[in-house]
Amino acid sequence: MSDKKLYDSFHISALLAGKLSNSLTAAEEAELAVWLDKSVSNREILEKLSNKSVRNEDIEHLLEFDAETALKDVKARIGYDQNTGLRPHRLRSYVIRIAVAATVLVTLAIGFLLYKNKPRTEQLSLHVKKTEITPGVNKAILVLSNGNKIDLQAARSGSIAYQAGTTVSKHTDGRIDYQSAGSATAQPGTGNQLNTLYVPKGGQYQLTLPDGTQVWLNAASSLSYPVAFKGKERLVKLTGEAYFEVAKNPGKPFHVNVDGKQTVEVLGTHFDIKAYKDDSDIRTTLLEGSVKVSGKNNHVIIKPGQMAINNLKEPLTIRNADLDEVMGWKNGLFVFNDERIEEVLKIAARWYDVDVEYHTSAGQKKLRGIISKYKNITELLDNITIISGIHYKIEGRRVILTN
Repeated sequence: MSDKKLYDSFHISALLAGKLSNSLTAAEEAELAVWLDKSVSNREILEKLSNKSVRNEDIEHLLEFDAETALKDVKARIGYDQNTGLRPHRLRSYVIRIAVAATVLVTLAIGFLLYKNKPRTEQLSLHVKKTEITPGVNKAILVLSNGNKIDLQAARSGSIAYQAGTTVSKHTDGRIDYQSAGSATAQPGTGNQLNTLYVPKGGQYQLTLPDGTQVWLNAASSLSYPVAFKGKERLVKLTGEAYFEVAKNPGKPFHVNVDGKQTVEVLGTHFDIKAYKDDSDIRTTLLEGSVKVSGKNNHVIIKPGQMAINNLKEPLTIRNADLDEVMGWKNGLFVFNDERIEEVLKIAARWYDVDVEYHTSAGQKKLRGIISKYKNITELLDNITIISGIHYKIEGRRVILTN
């Protein structure tokens, strides 16, 4: 047994729980013996657990969890009939939950006692090492045309930059916008001065472009654009995901260059583009108006409610879109409609700024549901556990999945 596993409190708690219920295998008995030989305090813990009179009062009631009584209560509540077997499918689900609950309660109870018996210095160490994984927030870095960088999360509201006759302002709600002072048109070459808005993992941001177009950027995304739109078109460059509400200007079409792999042309419309580098395709979804999507092999025009899919190898295809799912991220939700768990966690990793490790092959299982993306990451992970049977643990900013 590795030292890492040997000192895993949850693993040791499970071994101790098995010891109390006489359910350990020979191999587990050997593991526990190694741990007991490590110190006198370890042996004292087992002695306390074995002696009911000296068990910690805080956990005694948990160690006496009565699964049989709980099962009888569940049968009564769901109308289970011993003779007819009424609602057996629901009963099976409850039986599984009770069994899991009993195991977890006992294991956690023992784990609590293990923790209380650790030296004070070790307890403090555990608190220091623990990383709280919180939802994303409004944050981004704005890179000006001269290379200067502005941390928009830290910047105060009001004017934060002035470039080529254009003022960049941050509003109290966090978004930024560009307003021309009227002199930009008189300065040659100002249309070539570009700004880039970088949104890191664990962030999102909203801005209003110089033409009045509104853009919402998702986590791990960036948008490059001029401080003033000159010439016959309005061109921006995107990596990651963004939702656009383009200001109407029939004489100056709005173009989105998607990481050099695709272009989207509009006159005035609402649409979403999802184009992360680690995704297998680029997805352009139209909510309002008309959009022309051009790939390397062909182009398509999509209608509201449709999605253009570009896998970069074959001609573009069109399919009907689930707008609630596509726009969930902007509306503060995770919306999954039979989405592979691997894809679900890829999305979660960007929003919560974590890395995900798979020690299981169950990532292809699918998840359906809606959950606020402002909940703690454990709520999403717990739902995945219930639905798929995959287990997880969190170490720092790593989420580790196992069978």
